Amino acid sequence: MVLCSFPFPFQRLLKFVRNNGFEGWGDGEKKGEKTNIYKYSLILNNYSLKMKMITKNTKKIIVYLLRNLNPININQISRELKISVGSAFKILKDLKKEDIVLSEKLGNCIFYKLNLENQETTKICELLLLEEKRNLKGYSKIYAEEIKKFKEAELIILFGSILNKKEFNDVDVLFITNKPREVAGFCLELSKTKTKPIIPLILTKTDIIKEIKSKKQAILEIIKKGVVLKGDDIFVKVIKNAKN
Repeated sequence: MVLCSFPFPFQRLLKFVRNNGFEGWGDGEKKGEKTNIYKYSLILNNYSLKMKMITKNTKKIIVYLLRNLNPININQISRELKISVGSAFKILKDLKKEDIVLSEKLGNCIFYKLNLENQETTKICELLLLEEKRNLKGYSKIYAEEIKKFKEAELIILFGSILNKKEFNDVDVLFITNKPREVAGFCLELSKTKTKPIIPLILTKTDIIKEIKSKKQAILEIIKKGVVLKGDDIFVKVIKNAKN
């Protein structure tokens, strides 16, 4: 199966989760099965093992579908992600079997989107966003470690030139919060200790959902290319609400 490069088949693991009361990938507990719950919660709560369950191309497709608002056809996926049509089709077929992806035929094309009503889908998305953050390097990692310490924001996204250029003039950060004054003060103080200034973009959760729905290009670019530093679950919820 495409999803698995791990000894526990993904389908079997999901079946175990569903059948044994594991709300939130191992958070639940069923009386009389403490040994099995402990064993499997260790597996499910181990970040590196979870990630090994999903192949590189599967990760790319899931993240691509998450970050794009409109349903996507297989040719778009193949072209944008540089995955062969055959491989993309096989991955999407398996994801559809697991109810992680939904499909809809429009004319001669089949379009795909994530099933964000499925709890497994949202948990996988959160893990993949976390992996993106952990893969930051260089200046982006250095700044990210400091920026994510801000406590008064539900969601923080690093975006802009710091993510893809060696030379950058400032550090662009989106803060989802109701406390703009605190954000401004935090960024000002942090900028004093760094070589580049922190430039905050401050929105409420309601504002960003409206901006996404109205297809504001600047916000869509942040959604497509930004790295979530804090609030992986909030990011997924924002996307889900904006798509509805």
